[in-house]
Amino acid sequence: MIDLEKLKNPDSFYRCAPFWSWNDNLKEEELLRQITEMHKKGYGGFFMHSRVGLVTEYLSEEWLYLVKKCIEHAKKLNMLAWIYDEDKWPSGFAGGAVALKNPSYRHKFLVLLKEDQVEQDDEVLSSFVHGGVKYIVAKRTMKLGDKWFNGSCYVDLLSKEVTQEFINLTHEEYKKVCQEHFGDAMPGIFTDEPTYLRVHYKDIPTLPWTEKLPERFLQKKGYDIKDHFEELFFNVGNYHKVRFDFFDIALEMFIENFTIPYAKWCEENGIMMTGHYMAEDTMRGQIEWIGAAMPHYEYMQLPGVDKLARHLEQVVTMKQVSSVCEQLDKKGVLCETFGTTGQHVSFLHRKWISDWQAVFGVTYINPHLSLYSMRGERKRDYPPNLFYQQPWWEDEKFFADYLARISYIAGLGKRDVDVLVIHPISSAWAEYSRFDDSVDKLDSLLDKTVKELIANKIDFHFGDEIILSKYAQIENGKIRVGSYNYKVVVLPPLTNLRKTTMQLLQNFINSGGKVVSLKDFMFSRFELCMIDGSKCDIPLKENFINVANIDELVSILKEEVSIYIEVIDKKTGQNAKKIILQSRKLDDGSRIIFLANTDLKREAEITIKIPTDNNVFAADLVDFGIFNIPTLKRENGFAVINATMYPASSLCLLVCEKELSQNTKNVISGVVFDNSLEYKTGSCEFDIELKNYNTLILDRIKYEVDGKVVFEDCYVSQVWHKHFYNLPEGTPFKAAYYFEVEKVPSKLFVAIECAENLDRILVNGQPVKFERKTESFSPDQNFLDVNISKTDITSFVKQGKNEIVISGRKSNNITAPGCHERVKDPKNHRPTEVEAIYLIGNFSLSCVDETRFVITDPKKPCHFDITKDGYPFYVGTMSLKSSFEITKEKSKRVYIKLNNVSAAVAKVYVNGKKACILFSQPFLADITEHVTEGKNDLEIVLTNTLFNLIEANHKADVFDEVYRRPQSFIDFENFTSRYMLLPFGLGSYSILTSEF
Repeated sequence: MIDLEKLKNPDSFYRCAPFWSWNDNLKEEELLRQITEMHKKGYGGFFMHSRVGLVTEYLSEEWLYLVKKCIEHAKKLNMLAWIYDEDKWPSGFAGGAVALKNPSYRHKFLVLLKEDQVEQDDEVLSSFVHGGVKYIVAKRTMKLGDKWFNGSCYVDLLSKEVTQEFINLTHEEYKKVCQEHFGDAMPGIFTDEPTYLRVHYKDIPTLPWTEKLPERFLQKKGYDIKDHFEELFFNVGNYHKVRFDFFDIALEMFIENFTIPYAKWCEENGIMMTGHYMAEDTMRGQIEWIGAAMPHYEYMQLPGVDKLARHLEQVVTMKQVSSVCEQLDKKGVLCETFGTTGQHVSFLHRKWISDWQAVFGVTYINPHLSLYSMRGERKRDYPPNLFYQQPWWEDEKFFADYLARISYIAGLGKRDVDVLVIHPISSAWAEYSRFDDSVDKLDSLLDKTVKELIANKIDFHFGDEIILSKYAQIENGKIRVGSYNYKVVVLPPLTNLRKTTMQLLQNFINSGGKVVSLKDFMFSRFELCMIDGSKCDIPLKENFINVANIDELVSILKEEVSIYIEVIDKKTGQNAKKIILQSRKLDDGSRIIFLANTDLKREAEITIKIPTDNNVFAADLVDFGIFNIPTLKRENGFAVINATMYPASSLCLLVCEKELSQNTKNVISGVVFDNSLEYKTGSCEFDIELKNYNTLILDRIKYEVDGKVVFEDCYVSQVWHKHFYNLPEGTPFKAAYYFEVEKVPSKLFVAIECAENLDRILVNGQPVKFERKTESFSPDQNFLDVNISKTDITSFVKQGKNEIVISGRKSNNITAPGCHERVKDPKNHRPTEVEAIYLIGNFSLSCVDETRFVITDPKKPCHFDITKDGYPFYVGTMSLKSSFEITKEKSKRVYIKLNNVSAAVAKVYVNGKKACILFSQPFLADITEHVTEGKNDLEIVLTNTLFNLIEANHKADVFDEVYRRPQSFIDFENFTSRYMLLPFGLGSYSILTSEF
């Protein structure tokens, strides 16, 4: 049975471990403070990750000293301090050092060229005429001097010597300073997006290559690949066979020469290889970057994937990694997640994404990204920033506990799965071409197939053909792969199988197994006709059960699975497709069923039907508790539950013989079982109090360089990459910021990035000083971030137009969006920035024309949305106070419902005691225990995000963009002078009662 104490408080391995962005001149005091912050907020560890803006020299003596100190501090706090294996990414180049060791270590690739495209250093391997055009196939070697690779270049990971050099320069260096913590406080090392092909041109096809590939190819395939380059690129001759063979060898060499030695080193040193490979999401991506994703996972101790963007599209990605991890009993599944989702992502979106991931078996959440420093370009590093700079950070602990609990249950026991879907990557190899969309169509078919299976509650594992060739056996009429047995095999639309797979299916059918073949239901083009890339008659093809569409497939599979859980939409009477689930069986026969509503906008009224006579309880994974379900009924051997699942809600059900609870709960994590709540009272009138100073962002400047005016009036974003970062070091610059004051505030501060390094700061011509008493963050000296300093300028400000002028010398290592160069003398580096500056104080703002604001007297804004009533850039918390009267009924529970909430999180206090914390629809909670007869005092505390202050607020389509990146902030094609802002406020509240 599930250990409820462990579920309540999972250990460090199930708790979030963010990418901790080491992106500045690192100070020990501040590093240790930030680790303590993570610990206080329920994080279980961190990945020490070199990122854009790093000043401290990577892998220097100082770097290694700080890594050791952080590991030691983590150990004291029972946290896990993970190493990240590279200076930025992709892994393998050791910050540029590997390629400099030996010219032969540099990255190589094949190029298909026309005669006028040949470069001087290209090594011509072959030529041929196709379609009347002469083509040249050459080996191209990556040149030194790439800024991303610190003036070096990427490397050849198809070479074992290169991998060994990388390990010597990286892993062995860490081993020297922290080996005593290996396998303990330092559990493993993260490799990020290693690839066998780094260079992709728009108009020149490229393929992976290494010096020893032709020899290996000839040895394994029996012919010279150089004689078949035309088939490799064009659809002539036996091109399917040539491409299958080529990518088979390229993948084999990548695994043999990078993945295996890397994983072996980790195993020998008692740590785990974790991380993820480049471009796992599609078969085209895998072919062009890594060969195939799943075969790599076989060797990793803790395989992982990358979940980017604000959507839930990567079902194939998740099932690839979790299939291998579950089949081969890996430690768990890591997921780097939340990257590029934007600064407004807080609890709701993270829950939405994390619940979806939990269904697919993610047990270790690696949030992207927690910034050591937010100055300059760093704040634009594929946001959001999930750390102490966010106003909601004080409430992070409850959410970190929730994520730990879903991670814990996601890996307990064994998944209820009887279906094996053969992964069609070998078909994609055979079809791959830069000149047509065959692979894209295969990708589309696979994506649609797996999404439909999941939507129809048919769980499955992928069967990777290489892994099947090593692990698959026939036992008692089933296919066994590692720890799992499968009753039925599904062939999605594909054109090729390996010979070993065909033999496996033949034996499976002969033992009574079922193979269901799904025809190409979209393009009428893809049908199984090849083995190992060669066209032939497929043996036993007539023994496949052929189906024409997904509905037929689902109908067959429903009858084959051991347990089928129905989720019915009560409005349509049909399957509720937006509700997805996983069911896991524990050793004692009990089950955990986790359901998630993937719809971010609509609730679903559903009926859940579970075939069981056992007890069924609901686990509240937010507030934690195990409860009876008020709507649970028994019908013909089924446990039937009626519920409303609100957007991004989830439900954890425990099915067991044991009696776990005598208590009933009606509202759990966005799920309401009995919605018959009766309205009693409510109000839209509040006494409002802002808990933080107001803020005005100044992001328009007059800009001068070396005494010459570059812009009389421009936005700072227009300066960064064209007129500041590219200046020679030491170049004098000046930026003037203007603001208008109708009434001078009683208190006004200015916050400026790296203010202490500027030559001069003038407020209305008067010099002001910034005194830094500590190198660590302090609310007294900093605004939001350790490198944004503030000082009081109240006495310098006047009514009317005001001017703040900063002047200094350019000192900055940023070279491009998301990119930096190494600092030659880190200890004496005094960075400067030309960024927005912030006025902070006791004021409100009157809007002139949606682009300009005037400082005026503070006021109590309208609680519906304070951004439209004087506080457009406010960052922090506001308190809304009210009171209500109620007559308590013994048989009734009392609920509060918040209406029209625009906030990251809401805390509700009743009669001075914290009653609940809410962050998602329906913003409904039971407050019975806190309510007294008669009058009750109510306080609702709302907190927002950094979005309105530091996001790409001048990007007109910012709300539609699901993939936020550094370039989003300089997207001048979609630029608007208006500020794109998120509302912040509350409409009203209601007090309701219910029998449950």
